[in-house]
Amino acid sequence: MNQNKKKIDWSGGYWKDMLIDQRKFIWHKDTVDKLARWLGLVPGMTAVDVGCGLGNLGYIYWPYFGKNGRYFGVDESMELIQQAEKSAKDWATGGEARFITGDAYKLPFPDDFADWVMCQTLLIHLKDPERALAEMIRVAKPGGLILCNEPDNLSTMLAKHYWSLPELEVEEELLLRKIYLICNKGAINLGRGDNSIANKVPVMMKKFGLTDIEARLNDKAQFLYPPYEGSRQQNILQMIKKRVLDQSDFWMERVKEEFLAGGGDLEEYRRFREISDRLKLIFKNQFEAGEYIVFTSGFFYAIKGRKPE
Repeated sequence: MNQNKKKIDWSGGYWKDMLIDQRKFIWHKDTVDKLARWLGLVPGMTAVDVGCGLGNLGYIYWPYFGKNGRYFGVDESMELIQQAEKSAKDWATGGEARFITGDAYKLPFPDDFADWVMCQTLLIHLKDPERALAEMIRVAKPGGLILCNEPDNLSTMLAKHYWSLPELEVEEELLLRKIYLICNKGAINLGRGDNSIANKVPVMMKKFGLTDIEARLNDKAQFLYPPYEGSRQQNILQMIKKRVLDQSDFWMERVKEEFLAGGGDLEEYRRFREISDRLKLIFKNQFEAGEYIVFTSGFFYAIKGRKPE
């Protein structure tokens, strides 16, 4: 079976690394406090977390609704569900936390079940995100809350960030951005999801009749500067190292598949690969010398709406 026909297995390998590493520091604690007030969370609520993975959303929001509350994490991976159950014993106190294997397109709950239904980086990976959102709305009670935490990774890739690697020629910068745009089309064609999904979620919510639709932008920035003090800096540094050095071949092959599926040609991919390999070597030298610097931010949104009464 071709790679582009396989479903992502989040329980191991590259994908599990992402699942763990990217969620360790995904939100500032004071930002979560503000979001909990914005969402109107109160103790005793019943929550459903779709595509819960290791239960990160349950963990970060439990202090705001978990006392006498109920949390149901749903994921298609039995391995992740089992691990989430074990870790929940440490944080899910004073209420009930359960984890269930299930399909985002057919949630194992009756209509009007939960006070709020949430997801994080789920819709971005789905071939049919509207169908999953419709299911989330179905299981929410009338007046219930829908929360979608989703990124606009395409805009992040197209933005100009600062780093210590050499400045590229304008033509090279334009080529990279062309690659990103075509790859996003290719990913959609391959059924791998849409890297710009966050921009479309509010419109999808409106289409399904949700009210009180609002969005907040995550205020997390990525800043690396030697000597990389603190766990946050070390986490970012290791994530970049994994992607650029340890997992380079995996990601380059994935880019090639998506670029060609989006209508790109091999000559442009070859030029992209030359640029990437050149930067990879310079990054390796800077990483080993402890000289790499980067300052960047992403477009990651918390988007909410309410099911009509």
